[in-house]
Amino acid sequence: MGKKVKKSIITNFNKFKDAWEKDASDPLNSILYYVIAALNVEKDPKLADAMMTVVVSKKQCMESSKSPSGLKLGKTARYYIEQFQDDKNIARSYVGADWESDYKFDKNDLTMTVTRDDEVDEKTRKIFIHSGGADSARPVTVKRNKHGQWKLTNYGSLCVGVRKPASEVDDF
Repeated sequence: MGKKVKKSIITNFNKFKDAWEKDASDPLNSILYYVIAALNVEKDPKLADAMMTVVVSKKQCMESSKSPSGLKLGKTARYYIEQFQDDKNIARSYVGADWESDYKFDKNDLTMTVTRDDEVDEKTRKIFIHSGGADSARPVTVKRNKHGQWKLTNYGSLCVGVRKPASEVDDF
């Protein structure tokens, strides 16, 4: 179907930041790290917020002395956390889980599938991510900063709802 990127769940901010910094020269990795942060919303939304500030553009963040990153998500980016809180299956759908299996996934084998990777210009890519809960892949725009790190700049489509789990279909 496309290129696969694999990682395991990370639930510690410093480990997350260190791992991302080592992998940030690959735009696909940056997207997967965002999804890993989104998976953390289920248990620790504040941790997820801090993690997301590492991989999204600083333009979408505000300073915060209470965050381990020194930043917190701005209003629009924070709205996305609410989407992940409202439906934990959204994030799960990008790491190998699908609606037919009730979004079950292996935290030690997160597999993100890229269906298309378009170069917009030398510093910008539009990458399409498969969702196990949607009929079409979700586009994400990433840009490379002056440090050679890829950051997410347009990723709202990752926060769009997904199908109900199979066990809930026709359950009325």
